[in-house]
Amino acid sequence: MAATAPTTPRPPGGITAGARTDFRLEYKYLAPIHLLPELRAAFCPWLCCDEFAAACPDRQYTVRSIYYDNRRFDCYQEKVEGFTFKRKLRIRGYDRPVPDGRVFLEIKYKNQDYIGKSRAPVRWDRLPAVFDPGRAEVIGVPFEPDSPAAAAVRRFLYHYYRRRMLPVVLIAYEREAFYSRFDRTLRITFDKNVRSRLYPTLGSLYDDRGAKFVTPGQFVLEVKFFGSLPRWVRDIATRFELLRVANSKYARGIDRQRVEKKFLRGVGHRHEIFAAPGHPVTRSPSNRMTGHALETEETQQ
Repeated sequence: MAATAPTTPRPPGGITAGARTDFRLEYKYLAPIHLLPELRAAFCPWLCCDEFAAACPDRQYTVRSIYYDNRRFDCYQEKVEGFTFKRKLRIRGYDRPVPDGRVFLEIKYKNQDYIGKSRAPVRWDRLPAVFDPGRAEVIGVPFEPDSPAAAAVRRFLYHYYRRRMLPVVLIAYEREAFYSRFDRTLRITFDKNVRSRLYPTLGSLYDDRGAKFVTPGQFVLEVKFFGSLPRWVRDIATRFELLRVANSKYARGIDRQRVEKKFLRGVGHRHEIFAAPGHPVTRSPSNRMTGHALETEETQQ
């Protein structure tokens, strides 16, 4: 199943930095961990190992995400109540921090089963500057001001300040990633040891000590694709009696922790701004974008 690792592996996820992707389908299955070797063998003839995973020990990498929500846990409630359109903000990193390493500011959009993503890279050591309102030009972000990645950062910060978001949970897991031998846009991942920890700081993105396992004894199989699900994927799912589930790692991580809102007092990044009710947060005019403009942009892409 392994593919030869390139000299410089691409970032995991297959998403161009800063780009808005077309919405693709994402199916998730929750399976017992003892089936992993058999499922891996069943998929083997159809798949190649993702280049990034192939370059890592054990052909897997660790995904680490800080998810954001407001004090009412609106993003969580939207998931629980089955909203058709949902939006989640997160900071994502991989494995361990390295000198000049990058993390990603991401917004994940979901419209029923369709998934889209807005993503921009930021150097890990410069990430605090993004949340510093005194440096409204997003100092240290390594791309041109008018680039798609810069727009992705502005979009992230717009929702971050507009909804007064806080870092509520860290989600980490090990991922085996593959793509189809016949269509590289079809990706299959095995996500293992999913775990969560409440109220992380920016500096604890790579620290999951004390995290609780979210689905002990199980792993998440994800299939991401455009168009229709290939017959061979359906056949394997049927053979192993896999059932599709609405599996949000963020929501399950919150459920596992039995969150009480009273603990939110004092949570947040050092440079967060909180406006009085009914009063907008002010920012530099060069970095301001109206809500109408951003919402229109999101619905048109």
